[in-house]
Amino acid sequence: MEIARRILVASSFGLLLTVALPGAGARAAEQPAVAPTFTVFATREGLVGHRTANGHRIGSRDHFVALPSFSALSSAGGHEFQVRVTYRNHSAVLPVWDVGPWNIKDDYWSPNRHYADLPVGKPMAQAAYQDGYNGGRDNFGRRIRMPNGIDIADGAFWDDLKMTQADWVQVTFLWLGADPAAPPPAPAAEQPPAEPGVALVDDGGPGHSAVAKVSWYSEQCGQGGRHTWTYGTRDSSRSENRARWSPALPGPGFYEVLVYIPACGQPATRSAHYRITHDGAAAEAMLDQNAAAGTWASLGIYHMGGQPAAVELSDVTGDDGRAVRFDAIKWQPRQDTAPPDARVTGAGPRSDGAILVRWSGTDDVSGIASYDIQIRQLPAGGWSDWQIAAVVAEAAFVPPGPGVYAFRARPSDWVGHVQPWREQDDVKVEIKG
Repeated sequence: MEIARRILVASSFGLLLTVALPGAGARAAEQPAVAPTFTVFATREGLVGHRTANGHRIGSRDHFVALPSFSALSSAGGHEFQVRVTYRNHSAVLPVWDVGPWNIKDDYWSPNRHYADLPVGKPMAQAAYQDGYNGGRDNFGRRIRMPNGIDIADGAFWDDLKMTQADWVQVTFLWLGADPAAPPPAPAAEQPPAEPGVALVDDGGPGHSAVAKVSWYSEQCGQGGRHTWTYGTRDSSRSENRARWSPALPGPGFYEVLVYIPACGQPATRSAHYRITHDGAAAEAMLDQNAAAGTWASLGIYHMGGQPAAVELSDVTGDDGRAVRFDAIKWQPRQDTAPPDARVTGAGPRSDGAILVRWSGTDDVSGIASYDIQIRQLPAGGWSDWQIAAVVAEAAFVPPGPGVYAFRARPSDWVGHVQPWREQDDVKVEIKG
């Protein structure tokens, strides 16, 4: 006598029922059931500005699907029912937020489907279109013009799946079992490293908090073997998800803030906007998460004192419909041991006879606090102070008369390191009489 295996089937009341299926051994019964996948015809939903069956207002380049049965409809903003849609080399996990196309009682994925005389996995609309089932009409009596069994919102259709027209896709019904296309667990190399003095906050761990109007998505990759993500939007009024990482720093000092960007799933945003809180102030940093995939990316070096430090990220980005990834953030101690480097980068006469002088520099950790600029008249003049502790990057010098004038710069950083004066001039400019 064969041992039956069981799969989970979602009822229209949101309960999970078990249905016995013959033909599997005892070992298979111990494994999670694999969700079924069927090939169905897909069309683009569109209808921007309209409301779906669960009350969601359809946005431009939105990300959801419609299935022809209320038995698999998620709540507004919810993810109780999701499908994986695969088209050629592209795949996306999407919530079911609308009912259609054509029918509203066609649970064609269910072993106990409403149209019991049709095979499981074949939408009633497809049978009506191809075989004349139900006289070629839907349950409202309308003549069916396409064999579609799923509608896909614009963002998922164009951006996630790269579809350009209605076509056949593979749909996996994820509430019926395990996702056969889910990524494998993260390799050991992606686990958070044990680094002395480093404060690390992983998403979902101590020091991390998140707020969401809609549910988060999750991928089985990243630091700790997983991470959460959501879709980005340019429109701040449509923001739905945000998170905050608050570290327990070992003490005051300079820290480089680094974020880990997992290399998996949907294409990531090219302009994630991070807000870094340090010493009671806040700085903004933009990161191309798509380019940084699989790496620790720096948001800069900041001094952290006695006031709480934090990093915040929301789904408001510089592009629409791409994934915003929320994974681990770490604060790496940095020691400022080297002086900064700067020089005068340009000088040229203006129409009023003055010389416009520009300068700039770099520092490895604390940053440049100010510049000293000196000037001399060639060929035999000595150096004279012109700008002392300047916090600007350009100024106008009024020469006393015609001649050749040379300029050089010396920066100071925030911990008191000062670059020695160079013997040579940085630039020189001639003023003619």
